[in-house]
Amino acid sequence: MKNNSPFFAKPPSDSIPLEDCEFYHVMDIPGLSEPPKGLFDLRKGVNEFLGHVDFKNKTVLELGPASGFLTFHIEKMGGDVTSIELDHKKYKWDIVKRVKHNWQEELNVFVKREKKMRNSYWYAHKAFNSKSKLILSHINDLPAELEIYDISLMCTVLLHLQNPFLGIQNMLRHTKEKAIITELGGYTRIKSFRNTIRNLIRRIMRPPPMTFIPDEGRTPFKWWYLSPEVIVNMANILGFEKNTITYHKQKADGRNTWFFTVVCERTVPIENCNYD
Repeated sequence: MKNNSPFFAKPPSDSIPLEDCEFYHVMDIPGLSEPPKGLFDLRKGVNEFLGHVDFKNKTVLELGPASGFLTFHIEKMGGDVTSIELDHKKYKWDIVKRVKHNWQEELNVFVKREKKMRNSYWYAHKAFNSKSKLILSHINDLPAELEIYDISLMCTVLLHLQNPFLGIQNMLRHTKEKAIITELGGYTRIKSFRNTIRNLIRRIMRPPPMTFIPDEGRTPFKWWYLSPEVIVNMANILGFEKNTITYHKQKADGRNTWFFTVVCERTVPIENCNYD
């Protein structure tokens, strides 16, 4: 943690055209006759996605808001949200540097899309008259003077980090009460003969905690499939020893997709934790 004070971002202009935006989430935005298209449509299942946590009068630190659907939803529920997004001028995405690919060009194309996605956050921020704040940084290099928040939120972001444990640690050291971590997974909970056998084996043998997923056919921005068990183990050793796991389906790219959510509660007082 080399930086001192957080750098709070501002919108690039007072009026961002809708055509300059790319939405990650489907959102019902005031002033638009229909919601913009997005990869994720969490509108019906957002409470499951967030682990049914009560955000009223809570301060929330969110990692990776994308278009801000969760940000503005939590704000409507009474939460005060500060989000962390990557400072593209100072840091690079954790891209998988596949040596047979022109990963520099892949990164350039991705950053251009990210700019439009950042525009969508600010577009919705203005439409919702949001008071939420956005810090530009990198999870591996958070400002030393970052405040302590009641709740931290990490939703479908750990799979994009080269070092997800460091990401969780840097969020939890700024978290007083609870952490919400949602990732892709849970398809083994579908009732079928194959999964019955698979889950029986899981009870006998320790499940693989993490799977390294990059290959020639995948996007170079996804590193891991993480099991709920490994997230629970990481949270336990970081002072969050009370955990619940739930499974749910959400609309992703037009399909019903399984996710799991781990809600971790702090059991070791933050002043007693030796994070450094």
